[in-house]
Formats: sequence, structure tokens, C-alpha cells
Amino acid sequence: MTDVPVPTNIILTKTLDQLGVHFIAGKPDTHPETAESPVALLRGLASSDEARLRLALIPLFLKRPEYAAHVENALTGLSPTAQHFLRCYYTAAQLLQQKHYQTLTELFGNLAILPSLFEETLNLDSTESPGMRLQQLAKEQARLIGKPLNWYGTYEHAYTRLVQHSRRRMQWSP
Repeated sequence: MTDVPVPTNIILTKTLDQLGVHFIAGKPDTHPETAESPVALLRGLASSDEARLRLALIPLFLKRPEYAAHVENALTGLSPTAQHFLRCYYTAAQLLQQKHYQTLTELFGNLAILPSLFEETLNLDSTESPGMRLQQLAKEQARLIGKPLNWYGTYEHAYTRLVQHSRRRMQWSP
């Protein structure tokens, strides 16, 4: 794979907005550029120095599950930490989609199911419920990233914010 340029944070935010993933609040931007490819967007988000942009991976996958097809290519050339964020946030989105499928379908219509790509690699027990696997994932992400944060709460926050914002936008639309 050839090198894919990593977009700036402004370009990442604008690209998300154009994809209908209104997760990052900010001033309206007139910047003309967007990420040149799905791989560039995923790599840019995973390697961003801003936690909110990294976290935007979850709502991106929830609203645009077709981006799952680009995850493996996006991992190439990322730092180990950025790879962990991409794998963990993708898996969080996959599990959140299972856990909240009805609500997501009501908001966004029939979306493709996110395939399991990393559950085995991340040592998740496939016999457990999506909620339990999210808790397992949170522990594994804390270990991989080396930061004992409330990763489970972070995943749920990304989902809740996407849902709340999407509902508000639906109320504003005629």
C-alpha cells in the first residue's frame, strides 16, 4: 500500500461532518479539503493528538458501517498506540451496535452489521453479552494503552452523544 497522507484535525472534522457524523462540535468550517479516502480518514482519526477525534471513530462506524471494509488497510503504518485505538474503538462500535441495534436502526435505517474483526485478538469471550464484552474490552484497552481510564464509560458516551445529537437534528429538520 502506498503512503496515505494523514489529514489535519480540521480536515478530519469537516470530513466527518460531510459524512453526516456530527460528533465534533465547533465553528462552521469553510475549509475546502476533506480526507482523500476512507483509509486516510481512519488513520487520521486513530492517530490524532485529540482524544475527541480518536473517539469519533465509534460514531463513524455506527453511522457508516461500510467503513469497516477499510479498517485492515488503515492499520498499516500506524503506530502501535494508534493501532490499539483503531482496533478497540472499532470493536466498541461493533459491540455497541449489537447492544443498541434497535435504537440505531430507528435513527439511521437498516445499516450493515459490523463484522467481528478483533474480538479474538482482544481476548473477548464471544459467549458473553455485548455489554459484558464491552466491559472486557475496556479492561483490555486500559492494559494496551497503559491508561486505567473508564473506557467503558467512554464507549457509552460516544454512543449516547451520537444518539442525542441525531435526535436533535431530526427534530430541527422539517
